[in-house]
Amino acid sequence: MKTDNAIRARKTLKVRVDPQNPLPASKGKDFKKTMEELMELAGQAPFHYESAEPQRSGELKGIEPWRFHALDGESCRNLLKAFNADKPQKAPDGIKQMLAAADGLIITTWLPERTRKLSRKFHPNLKNMEHIAATGAAIQNLLLAATSRGINAYWSSGGIMRKPKVLEFMGIPSHEILLGAIFFFPDEIPETAQTKTGKNADKRGEAGDYMDWIEM
Repeated sequence: MKTDNAIRARKTLKVRVDPQNPLPASKGKDFKKTMEELMELAGQAPFHYESAEPQRSGELKGIEPWRFHALDGESCRNLLKAFNADKPQKAPDGIKQMLAAADGLIITTWLPERTRKLSRKFHPNLKNMEHIAATGAAIQNLLLAATSRGINAYWSSGGIMRKPKVLEFMGIPSHEILLGAIFFFPDEIPETAQTKTGKNADKRGEAGDYMDWIEM
């Protein structure tokens, strides 16, 4: 699919099913390879500043300001089981319903500049603004690459998954900040599932509503 077509074809699709009766993961082991390809393409996004050095041994060491933590369908169901048991804490139905339907999930985080002040998670300085923008660009790369492969995807803000207890439960370093939980859903969606598209998709204006020319 051409880039222009992928941009226009990309759409939000949220799929939810009963968390007590999850769907079997419809994509097999090969989908893990596909997810790795998507993350590699996402990692081609531009970034301005290098991230801080890893704080602990065993952490991902890339200089990029983003991090991708991937779960396959089986891991999504295992996380669902934990949430159904209120571990590590009680989760809202929406997240559990999506975990019950997902064939994969990529937790995308960004690394803020370190600060000695513990009163806030990060400072709204230029470097952090650049890190967030770069990670957003990486997520868009990932979504477009998924669209070009005909994969149903949803960019979630993460909800409860951005909580420190949940990040720790998943083995994600506490200083990383979740920017997007990217869910991948089955090609064939059962009639029993609830689906929802992006709420702002039909509200887009004409190009002239958000762009103009500056004449000097």
